[in-house]
Amino acid sequence: MVPMEHTENTQTMKRLVAVRFESIPTPYIFDARDLDLAQGDMVIVGTEAGQCAARVIGYTREEEASRLEDIKPVVRKMTDEDLARLERIHAKERDCREYCLERIRARNLAMKLILVEQLFDENKITFYFVAEGRVDFRELLKDLVERYRTRIELRQIGTRQESAMLGGIGSCGRELCCATFLTNFQRISVKMAKNQNMTLNPTKISGLCGKLKCCLAYEKESYSNLIENLPKPGKKVFLADGEATVVSINVINQTIVAKLTDRRFVKAHVSDILTEDEFRQLPEPKGPVHHERDKARLAEERPEEESPMVPMITETPKPKKRRPRSRGARRKRSKQP
Repeated sequence: MVPMEHTENTQTMKRLVAVRFESIPTPYIFDARDLDLAQGDMVIVGTEAGQCAARVIGYTREEEASRLEDIKPVVRKMTDEDLARLERIHAKERDCREYCLERIRARNLAMKLILVEQLFDENKITFYFVAEGRVDFRELLKDLVERYRTRIELRQIGTRQESAMLGGIGSCGRELCCATFLTNFQRISVKMAKNQNMTLNPTKISGLCGKLKCCLAYEKESYSNLIENLPKPGKKVFLADGEATVVSINVINQTIVAKLTDRRFVKAHVSDILTEDEFRQLPEPKGPVHHERDKARLAEERPEEESPMVPMITETPKPKKRRPRSRGARRKRSKQP
Protein backbone atom coordinates (compact mmCIF):
# COMPACT_ATOMS: atom_id res chain seq x y z
CA MET A 1 0.00 0.00 0.00
CA VAL A 2 1.18 3.50 -0.87
CA PRO A 3 0.97 6.29 1.74
CA MET A 4 -1.79 8.78 1.12
CA GLU A 5 -0.71 11.86 -0.83
CA HIS A 6 -1.71 15.27 0.51
CA THR A 7 -3.26 17.78 -1.86
CA GLU A 8 -4.42 21.37 -1.54
CA ASN A 9 -8.02 20.36 -0.99
CA THR A 10 -7.51 18.36 2.20
CA GLN A 11 -11.04 18.93 3.43
CA THR A 12 -12.73 16.87 0.68
CA MET A 13 -10.10 14.16 0.50
CA LYS A 14 -10.86 11.00 2.42
CA ARG A 15 -8.38 9.11 4.56
CA LEU A 16 -8.76 5.61 3.19
CA VAL A 17 -7.32 2.54 4.86
CA ALA A 18 -7.11 -1.05 3.67
CA VAL A 19 -8.08 -3.71 6.20
CA ARG A 20 -8.03 -7.47 6.12
CA PHE A 21 -10.36 -9.87 7.88
CA GLU A 22 -9.12 -13.05 9.50
CA SER A 23 -11.17 -15.35 7.30
CA ILE A 24 -10.93 -13.44 4.01
CA PRO A 25 -7.48 -12.74 2.48
CA THR A 26 -8.84 -10.06 0.15
CA PRO A 27 -8.27 -6.52 1.57
CA TYR A 28 -11.17 -4.09 1.78
CA ILE A 29 -11.09 -0.29 1.78
CA PHE A 30 -12.78 1.79 4.51
CA ASP A 31 -12.86 5.46 5.42
CA ALA A 32 -10.71 6.14 8.50
CA ARG A 33 -12.32 9.56 9.03
CA ASP A 34 -10.47 11.38 11.83
CA LEU A 35 -9.11 8.22 13.48
CA ASP A 36 -5.35 7.99 13.90
CA LEU A 37 -4.64 4.47 12.62
CA ALA A 38 -1.38 2.68 11.92
CA GLN A 39 -0.47 -0.55 10.23
CA GLY A 40 -1.31 -3.53 12.44
CA ASP A 41 -4.06 -1.81 14.47
CA MET A 42 -7.25 -3.76 15.16
CA VAL A 43 -10.46 -1.92 14.25
CA ILE A 44 -14.20 -2.53 14.18
CA VAL A 45 -15.84 -2.05 10.77
CA GLY A 46 -19.42 -2.32 9.65
CA THR A 47 -20.32 -4.74 6.86
CA GLU A 48 -23.55 -5.89 5.28
CA ALA A 49 -23.61 -8.92 7.58
CA GLY A 50 -22.79 -6.92 10.73
CA GLN A 51 -19.84 -5.60 12.71
CA CYS A 52 -16.54 -7.42 12.21
CA ALA A 53 -13.02 -7.17 13.58
CA ALA A 54 -10.28 -6.41 11.06
CA ARG A 55 -6.59 -5.51 10.96
CA VAL A 56 -5.24 -2.39 9.24
CA ILE A 57 -2.63 -3.21 6.58
CA GLY A 58 -1.96 0.33 5.34
CA TYR A 59 -3.27 3.52 3.81
CA THR A 60 -4.31 3.78 0.18
CA ARG A 61 -4.97 6.56 -2.31
CA GLU A 62 -8.42 7.74 -3.26
CA GLU A 63 -7.71 6.92 -6.91
CA GLU A 64 -7.52 3.22 -6.06
CA ALA A 65 -11.05 3.35 -4.67
CA SER A 66 -12.53 5.36 -7.54
CA ARG A 67 -14.54 2.36 -8.79
CA LEU A 68 -16.15 1.73 -5.42
CA GLU A 69 -19.68 3.11 -5.13
CA ASP A 70 -19.97 3.26 -1.36
CA ILE A 71 -17.05 3.36 1.08
CA LYS A 72 -18.14 2.62 4.61
CA PRO A 73 -16.41 4.27 7.58
CA VAL A 74 -14.41 2.58 10.29
CA VAL A 75 -16.57 2.35 13.43
CA ARG A 76 -13.75 2.65 15.96
CA LYS A 77 -10.36 1.47 16.99
CA MET A 78 -10.55 -1.58 19.22
CA THR A 79 -10.30 -0.92 22.96
CA ASP A 80 -9.16 -3.24 25.71
CA GLU A 81 -12.77 -4.30 26.26
CA ASP A 82 -13.14 -5.08 22.58
CA LEU A 83 -9.96 -7.16 22.62
CA ALA A 84 -11.22 -9.14 25.62
CA ARG A 85 -14.53 -9.73 23.86
CA LEU A 86 -12.63 -10.87 20.76
CA GLU A 87 -10.82 -13.46 22.87
CA ARG A 88 -14.16 -14.83 24.11
CA ILE A 89 -15.39 -15.02 20.50
CA HIS A 90 -12.30 -16.97 19.47
CA ALA A 91 -12.87 -19.41 22.33
CA LYS A 92 -16.46 -19.93 21.19
CA GLU A 93 -15.28 -20.46 17.60
CA ARG A 94 -13.02 -23.28 18.79
CA ASP A 95 -15.96 -24.88 20.60
CA CYS A 96 -18.11 -24.56 17.48
CA ARG A 97 -15.39 -26.19 15.41
CA GLU A 98 -15.09 -29.20 17.71
CA TYR A 99 -18.84 -29.73 17.83
CA CYS A 100 -19.21 -29.36 14.07
CA LEU A 101 -16.44 -31.90 13.43
CA GLU A 102 -18.15 -34.34 15.78
CA ARG A 103 -21.49 -33.98 13.96
CA ILE A 104 -19.80 -34.32 10.54
CA ARG A 105 -18.32 -37.66 11.61
CA ALA A 106 -21.65 -38.75 13.11
CA ARG A 107 -23.55 -37.84 9.93
CA ASN A 108 -20.78 -39.38 7.74
CA LEU A 109 -20.65 -36.32 5.50
CA ALA A 110 -18.01 -36.02 2.76
CA MET A 111 -16.84 -32.54 3.73
CA LYS A 112 -13.75 -30.99 5.33
CA LEU A 113 -14.26 -28.20 7.84
CA ILE A 114 -11.72 -25.40 7.36
CA LEU A 115 -12.63 -22.44 9.54
CA VAL A 116 -15.33 -21.14 11.88
CA GLU A 117 -15.97 -17.41 12.12
CA GLN A 118 -18.36 -15.51 14.35
CA LEU A 119 -19.21 -11.85 13.83
CA PHE A 120 -18.14 -9.34 16.46
CA ASP A 121 -21.75 -8.60 17.38
CA GLU A 122 -22.26 -12.38 17.83
CA ASN A 123 -25.41 -12.62 15.76
CA LYS A 124 -24.05 -15.00 13.09
CA ILE A 125 -21.62 -17.96 12.84
CA THR A 126 -20.14 -19.02 9.49
CA PHE A 127 -18.69 -22.49 8.88
CA TYR A 128 -16.30 -22.73 5.89
CA PHE A 129 -15.79 -26.19 4.40
CA VAL A 130 -14.32 -27.90 1.33
CA ALA A 131 -15.97 -30.75 -0.57
CA GLU A 132 -15.52 -32.38 -3.96
CA GLY A 133 -19.17 -32.04 -4.90
CA ARG A 134 -22.45 -30.90 -3.48
CA VAL A 135 -23.17 -31.95 0.10
CA ASP A 136 -26.57 -32.36 1.71
CA PHE A 137 -25.90 -30.67 5.06
CA ARG A 138 -29.51 -29.95 6.08
CA GLU A 139 -29.38 -32.28 9.07
CA LEU A 140 -26.03 -30.82 10.12
CA LEU A 141 -27.51 -27.32 9.92
CA LYS A 142 -30.37 -28.36 12.19
CA ASP A 143 -27.90 -29.69 14.77
CA LEU A 144 -25.91 -26.44 14.77
CA VAL A 145 -28.97 -24.19 15.01
CA GLU A 146 -30.44 -26.26 17.84
CA ARG A 147 -27.23 -26.00 19.86
CA TYR A 148 -26.22 -22.35 19.33
CA ARG A 149 -29.62 -20.67 18.73
CA THR A 150 -28.28 -18.09 16.28
CA ARG A 151 -27.91 -17.54 12.54
CA ILE A 152 -25.79 -20.30 10.99
CA GLU A 153 -24.25 -20.27 7.51
CA LEU A 154 -22.43 -23.21 5.91
CA ARG A 155 -20.28 -21.87 3.06
CA GLN A 156 -18.45 -24.12 0.61
CA ILE A 157 -15.11 -22.76 -0.66
CA GLY A 158 -12.42 -23.92 -3.10
CA THR A 159 -8.95 -25.23 -2.42
CA ARG A 160 -7.36 -21.88 -3.25
CA GLN A 161 -9.47 -20.14 -0.62
CA GLU A 162 -8.57 -22.92 1.80
CA SER A 163 -4.84 -22.24 1.39
CA ALA A 164 -5.43 -18.51 1.72
CA MET A 165 -7.28 -18.96 5.00
CA LEU A 166 -4.93 -21.50 6.56
CA GLY A 167 -1.66 -20.09 5.16
CA GLY A 168 1.59 -21.99 4.79
CA ILE A 169 5.07 -21.99 3.26
CA GLY A 170 5.46 -22.40 -0.47
CA SER A 171 8.19 -24.22 -2.41
CA CYS A 172 10.07 -20.91 -2.67
CA GLY A 173 10.51 -20.87 1.11
CA ARG A 174 8.27 -17.85 1.68
CA GLU A 175 4.74 -17.48 3.01
CA LEU A 176 1.97 -18.17 0.52
CA CYS A 177 1.14 -15.25 -1.76
CA CYS A 178 -2.59 -15.87 -1.41
CA ALA A 179 -2.31 -15.53 2.37
CA THR A 180 -0.27 -12.31 2.31
CA PHE A 181 -0.84 -9.85 -0.55
CA LEU A 182 -2.92 -11.34 -3.39
CA THR A 183 -6.26 -9.58 -3.75
CA ASN A 184 -7.88 -12.00 -6.21
CA PHE A 185 -7.21 -15.31 -7.93
CA GLN A 186 -6.32 -15.18 -11.62
CA ARG A 187 -7.01 -17.93 -14.12
CA ILE A 188 -3.84 -20.05 -14.42
CA SER A 189 -3.23 -22.36 -17.40
CA VAL A 190 -0.58 -24.89 -18.39
CA LYS A 191 0.31 -22.65 -21.34
CA MET A 192 1.91 -20.20 -18.91
CA ALA A 193 4.26 -22.94 -17.70
CA LYS A 194 5.06 -23.98 -21.29
CA ASN A 195 5.94 -20.42 -22.29
CA GLN A 196 8.34 -20.22 -19.34
CA ASN A 197 10.04 -23.51 -20.35
CA MET A 198 9.12 -25.12 -17.03
CA THR A 199 9.05 -28.85 -16.51
CA LEU A 200 5.43 -29.96 -16.80
CA ASN A 201 5.64 -31.97 -13.60
CA PRO A 202 2.53 -31.59 -11.44
CA THR A 203 4.62 -31.58 -8.26
CA LYS A 204 6.79 -28.75 -9.59
CA ILE A 205 4.14 -26.39 -10.96
CA SER A 206 1.41 -26.98 -8.35
CA GLY A 207 1.04 -25.23 -5.01
CA LEU A 208 -0.12 -26.45 -1.62
CA CYS A 209 -3.71 -26.19 -2.80
CA GLY A 210 -3.09 -28.73 -5.58
CA LYS A 211 -3.81 -26.15 -8.28
CA LEU A 212 -1.32 -24.46 -10.60
CA LYS A 213 0.84 -21.90 -8.81
CA CYS A 214 -0.44 -18.32 -8.83
CA CYS A 215 3.11 -17.04 -9.42
CA LEU A 216 2.99 -18.43 -12.97
CA ALA A 217 0.95 -15.37 -13.88
CA TYR A 218 3.49 -12.85 -12.56
CA GLU A 219 5.71 -12.96 -15.69
CA LYS A 220 3.04 -14.03 -18.15
CA GLU A 221 3.12 -10.86 -20.26
CA SER A 222 6.93 -10.70 -20.34
CA TYR A 223 7.28 -14.29 -21.53
CA SER A 224 4.46 -13.85 -24.03
CA ASN A 225 6.23 -10.88 -25.60
CA LEU A 226 9.62 -12.62 -25.66
CA ILE A 227 8.38 -15.91 -27.08
CA GLU A 228 6.80 -14.16 -30.07
CA ASN A 229 10.28 -13.46 -31.45
CA LEU A 230 11.40 -17.10 -31.24
CA PRO A 231 10.50 -19.93 -33.65
CA LYS A 232 8.81 -23.00 -32.26
CA PRO A 233 10.78 -26.25 -31.86
CA GLY A 234 10.57 -28.31 -35.05
CA LYS A 235 10.35 -25.30 -37.35
CA LYS A 236 12.89 -24.85 -40.17
CA VAL A 237 15.01 -21.70 -40.09
CA PHE A 238 17.83 -20.23 -42.19
CA LEU A 239 21.18 -19.47 -40.60
CA ALA A 240 24.55 -18.44 -41.95
CA ASP A 241 25.65 -22.07 -41.55
CA GLY A 242 22.76 -23.35 -43.63
CA GLU A 243 19.19 -24.55 -43.34
CA ALA A 244 18.41 -26.00 -39.91
CA THR A 245 15.62 -27.31 -37.70
CA VAL A 246 14.98 -25.78 -34.28
CA VAL A 247 15.55 -28.26 -31.47
CA SER A 248 15.10 -26.07 -28.35
CA ILE A 249 14.69 -22.42 -27.39
CA ASN A 250 15.78 -20.23 -24.47
CA VAL A 251 13.19 -17.52 -23.92
CA ILE A 252 15.21 -15.38 -21.51
CA ASN A 253 18.46 -15.39 -23.52
CA GLN A 254 16.59 -15.24 -26.85
CA THR A 255 18.69 -18.08 -28.27
CA ILE A 256 17.94 -21.32 -30.10
CA VAL A 257 19.67 -24.65 -30.63
CA ALA A 258 19.22 -25.91 -34.20
CA LYS A 259 20.23 -29.03 -36.13
CA LEU A 260 21.80 -28.53 -39.58
CA THR A 261 21.27 -30.81 -42.55
CA ASP A 262 24.68 -32.39 -41.96
CA ARG A 263 23.54 -33.34 -38.42
CA ARG A 264 25.59 -30.67 -36.67
CA PHE A 265 24.08 -28.70 -33.77
CA VAL A 266 24.59 -24.95 -33.59
CA LYS A 267 23.54 -22.31 -31.07
CA ALA A 268 22.36 -18.99 -32.45
CA HIS A 269 20.72 -15.77 -31.30
CA VAL A 270 17.32 -14.78 -32.60
CA SER A 271 18.96 -11.92 -34.51
CA ASP A 272 21.06 -14.48 -36.45
CA ILE A 273 17.99 -16.01 -38.10
CA LEU A 274 17.80 -15.00 -41.78
CA THR A 275 14.93 -14.78 -44.18
CA GLU A 276 14.92 -17.05 -47.22
CA ASP A 277 15.90 -14.16 -49.53
CA GLU A 278 18.79 -13.16 -47.27
CA PHE A 279 19.85 -16.80 -47.11
CA ARG A 280 19.91 -17.13 -50.92
CA GLN A 281 22.02 -13.98 -51.29
CA LEU A 282 24.83 -15.26 -49.10
CA PRO A 283 28.16 -15.86 -50.92
CA GLU A 284 29.13 -19.40 -51.83
CA PRO A 285 31.29 -21.13 -49.26
CA LYS A 286 34.65 -22.42 -50.46
CA GLY A 287 35.30 -26.13 -50.48
CA PRO A 288 33.00 -29.10 -51.09
CA VAL A 289 29.25 -28.75 -51.11
CA HIS A 290 27.78 -29.47 -47.68
CA HIS A 291 24.34 -27.84 -47.63
CA GLU A 292 21.13 -28.01 -49.55
CA ARG A 293 21.51 -24.32 -50.41
CA ASP A 294 24.69 -24.98 -52.37
CA LYS A 295 23.17 -27.96 -54.13
CA ALA A 296 20.16 -25.92 -55.15
CA ARG A 297 22.41 -23.11 -56.43
CA LEU A 298 24.47 -25.53 -58.55
CA ALA A 299 21.28 -27.01 -59.96
CA GLU A 300 20.15 -23.52 -61.03
CA GLU A 301 23.49 -22.75 -62.67
CA ARG A 302 23.51 -26.09 -64.53
CA PRO A 303 20.07 -26.81 -65.87
CA GLU A 304 19.21 -30.32 -66.95
CA GLU A 305 19.18 -29.39 -70.66
CA GLU A 306 22.79 -28.16 -70.65
CA SER A 307 24.17 -30.61 -68.13
CA PRO A 308 26.61 -33.12 -69.70
CA MET A 309 25.53 -36.70 -69.93
CA VAL A 310 27.16 -38.83 -67.32
CA PRO A 311 27.67 -42.42 -68.46
CA MET A 312 25.99 -44.89 -66.23
CA ILE A 313 28.39 -47.41 -64.78
CA THR A 314 27.08 -50.90 -64.43
CA GLU A 315 28.82 -53.69 -62.63
CA THR A 316 28.76 -57.18 -64.10
CA PRO A 317 28.05 -59.85 -61.53
CA LYS A 318 31.03 -62.06 -60.75
CA PRO A 319 30.59 -65.82 -61.34
CA LYS A 320 30.10 -67.86 -58.26
CA LYS A 321 32.91 -70.20 -57.31
CA ARG A 322 31.98 -73.85 -57.26
CA ARG A 323 32.89 -75.79 -54.20
CA PRO A 324 35.15 -78.78 -54.92
CA ARG A 325 33.46 -82.07 -54.31
CA SER A 326 34.95 -84.69 -52.11
CA ARG A 327 36.22 -88.03 -53.47
CA GLY A 328 33.45 -89.97 -51.80
CA ALA A 329 30.84 -87.91 -53.63
CA ARG A 330 32.53 -88.62 -56.95
CA ARG A 331 32.60 -92.39 -56.30
CA LYS A 332 28.88 -92.43 -55.44
CA ARG A 333 28.08 -90.52 -58.59
CA SER A 334 30.11 -92.95 -60.74
CA LYS A 335 28.33 -95.97 -59.27
CA GLN A 336 24.88 -94.64 -60.27
CA PRO A 337 23.46 -96.25 -63.46
